[in-house]
Amino acid sequence: MKYVILIAALLVTIGQLPAQNARPSVQNLVVVPNWNSQSMDINYDVSDAENDPLEVWVEVSDDGGNSYQAGNTLLFSGDIGFPVQAGSNKLITADISALAGMAGANWTLRLTAIDHAPFDPAELVAMVDSNRMRNDLLFVEGIRHHATGAAHLMEVRDSLIHLFEENDLASGNQYFPFGGFTGWNVWGTMVGSQSADTTVIIDAHFDAVSNAPGADDNGSGVVGVMEASRVMSAFPSRRNVRFIGFDLEESGLIGSKRYISDGLAAATELAGVFNFEMIGYYSNEPNSQMLPAGFNLLFPAAYTAIQNDGFRGNFVTNVANTASSTLADIYSNAAAQYVPGLKVITLKAPGNSQSVPDLRRSDHAPFWDAGYQALMLTDGADFRNLCYHTPNDTFGNKLNMTFMSQITQTTIVAAAQVAGLQHGDWAKADFSSPVSTHTADACAISVVGIGPNGKNLRLESGAACGFAKGLIELFDVHGRSIYATPFTLNTGSTTTITLPQSTPGGIYFVQLSSTVTRQVQKIYIP
Repeated sequence: MKYVILIAALLVTIGQLPAQNARPSVQNLVVVPNWNSQSMDINYDVSDAENDPLEVWVEVSDDGGNSYQAGNTLLFSGDIGFPVQAGSNKLITADISALAGMAGANWTLRLTAIDHAPFDPAELVAMVDSNRMRNDLLFVEGIRHHATGAAHLMEVRDSLIHLFEENDLASGNQYFPFGGFTGWNVWGTMVGSQSADTTVIIDAHFDAVSNAPGADDNGSGVVGVMEASRVMSAFPSRRNVRFIGFDLEESGLIGSKRYISDGLAAATELAGVFNFEMIGYYSNEPNSQMLPAGFNLLFPAAYTAIQNDGFRGNFVTNVANTASSTLADIYSNAAAQYVPGLKVITLKAPGNSQSVPDLRRSDHAPFWDAGYQALMLTDGADFRNLCYHTPNDTFGNKLNMTFMSQITQTTIVAAAQVAGLQHGDWAKADFSSPVSTHTADACAISVVGIGPNGKNLRLESGAACGFAKGLIELFDVHGRSIYATPFTLNTGSTTTITLPQSTPGGIYFVQLSSTVTRQVQKIYIP
């Protein structure tokens, strides 16, 4: 009887515990500028299940959301600041006279609402969907090599770009020559609201070796980045969080090396890098885990733990260098507290692990060498997965979605703690600047092949084309101008524009503009 009483008392106690505090939700954000009166109305709805008092703030970007700096000193009034009560038809008004002289800017407004409740990492854990990750992996699996699988390599790269854009991330890219090919790193960034000069990175390489479908190496890492971007982008963040797909890792860490040398802004401070390098292979069979020579001498505690478990390949290795020790502890603590089903073996290699080169075989190593904190999160590659770099590296060969999702959950929690995710919601809306243009009758634009000096576009003018001379610009799929040159085009004539030989294949937008008109056309360059 005493057990029944204890259970009943426990149920009563549980019933009296407060429910998890729900995040505020921002909806129906509409921004209406009036450039004549130099004012702007910002309308929005915000809900909160507990009806907590909210803090609401607004940021303005002049580059389409890649940074939020310009316009942050505008004068706002209305339903902004603290406290703001949840409700519909909220209104903020702004004086935008400071923006009027910046014609042509790509204006974006972001509104954030938080309730100051403690952030609960368990909410992030619950949002990870292993079925969605499985579907992603089935798509990513396939030859992804610049020589033997360029088409699928491009498909996976473009899918990352589209996913980042769907999640309202500020997308970017970096392309660079490599032999006779072009490498292309891609990323999406959650731009922080309070420490936007500091960035946390979650990355994986999306290429594979020439003969392997690369489900584990590194399709598993790619889908980890994809899922992390979906989950984390729903939350406001104090610091930037950048999700990166690196190219040409299999050719010698080329993509990450080029990112650090040329793609990382000089003023950027990195608070931590979480590198996924094969996170899918799991085995609970004895002796399924091998170890590098000398492992027992360098990492005796880890060796003993693995030995006592029968050398089973049932853990994720959390690899840090000396400078990344704190970041490694954050990761292992996140697993212990929020994903206790994930077994973590943490290795802290001396220096930059020059004495253990097997721990430098992925895109975290260039970050170590540049002095940044970085972790490699891995299932052990060829020390566990015997299908490594073979045609048998497929989803069906012992890839475990529970294991993969647990690693992703832990990484999201650890990265959220470093980045300072907040208990709230945010929304963005674009608004136009005072530029008047009219669209010309279409001029024909076509790709006429690849010549000895580059890739050629042909412009053809009809009677109503509307251009005598102007500027032609080529934009990639996330709106970055990658080439521009003046042109002349007489009525009824044609002209050829030669793009750089290094221009990667893919979808582009061509803009023709003059002082009085503008035309944009979507094209495909092989």
